[in-house]
Amino acid sequence: MRLNRRLEAWIRAGIIDESTSDRIRAFEEAHKRPTALYALVGLGALAIGIGFVAIVAANWDAIPSAVKLGVDLLIGAVLAFGIERLLRRDGGWGAEALVMVYYLFVLASIGLIGQVYQLGSPLRVALGVWSLATLPLLFLARSRFAGGLWAAGLITTYVANAYEWIELAKDADRPDLSVSLGVALPVLILSLSWMLRRSSDKVSRTFQEVAWVTLAVGAFAGSFAWYAHIKSEHLVTWGAGVAIAFVAMPILLRGALFGKHAGLATASLIVFVMTIAAPLVVTHGSLELVGGLVSLAVLGFFAFAAYSIGHRAAFSLLTAAIGIRMVTIYFEVFGSLMSTGVGMVTGGVLTLLVAWLWARTSSRLKDTFEEEKSHAQ
Repeated sequence: MRLNRRLEAWIRAGIIDESTSDRIRAFEEAHKRPTALYALVGLGALAIGIGFVAIVAANWDAIPSAVKLGVDLLIGAVLAFGIERLLRRDGGWGAEALVMVYYLFVLASIGLIGQVYQLGSPLRVALGVWSLATLPLLFLARSRFAGGLWAAGLITTYVANAYEWIELAKDADRPDLSVSLGVALPVLILSLSWMLRRSSDKVSRTFQEVAWVTLAVGAFAGSFAWYAHIKSEHLVTWGAGVAIAFVAMPILLRGALFGKHAGLATASLIVFVMTIAAPLVVTHGSLELVGGLVSLAVLGFFAFAAYSIGHRAAFSLLTAAIGIRMVTIYFEVFGSLMSTGVGMVTGGVLTLLVAWLWARTSSRLKDTFEEEKSHAQ
């Protein structure tokens, strides 16, 4: 359906004629990937894997530890050999699948070793070892799905360890450590994106998009600090300097990291740091209206960024979030009116108005995105 819309747009723009459109359509049909076949293969492999797990789980206690570790080592060797052989044959979906299986297999192996030797280490340590051990494997990945899988694993590892570090820190250092670690996450992801640019453009772009998501989510979450009662012991001191130092690196490398969107990326990093740090540099009470307005400004800025980049899905999601946030701010600020009929009617009208504006704007901008994409291609 997307190809047909593009072909029709190109014909209307005079870029191609009907005969060229038919040849393009025929070529794409002939080279279409067998998605259904891949799905069946995946389901079959999943069923086999679940079956093996069920068999092993039913007889787990009866299996000697040496056999468990030996089989684990053998499976790892077979997977590594398979990846090496397939990569020599130009890779393809088979090599990509084995790379992802091996990535998850390493985590399972760490869990097995911990169980056999009864190490008793916390989960965050296992996740840290897993992420560090499999980091070189990331440079063999080629697909956006693999990039997303790795990014999810790294973020999970980072959050689990960061939470524990903050809990173990002194009370006076917790605000600074929280800000520093919060700012470091997107910078870490951007650094990996830059390192991956030569091995796989798709994986690199996936990490960059994930970094944009962490910037938007982090800035939005930071706006809720205005809702808290910030006392002198909650203020950030050295954490602000560390945060600025962290974002200085991607700003200095903005040309290599972001290309033509370097200016927009720099502004995003500055907005991100300011939104997180600003409510923690002065004492204040619960400022719900300020927090609500800041969150709207953050969503509006990143919606503009998504529009400027040409990411329609992100723009639609952010504009929808703006509408929802407007409604929630109304209930937060004027919550006392909800006990009256007037308040409920006003809230309902506002909700419908926001939904109508979002639907109308999204429909109009959908056509704009399609036209811009057609001209660009």
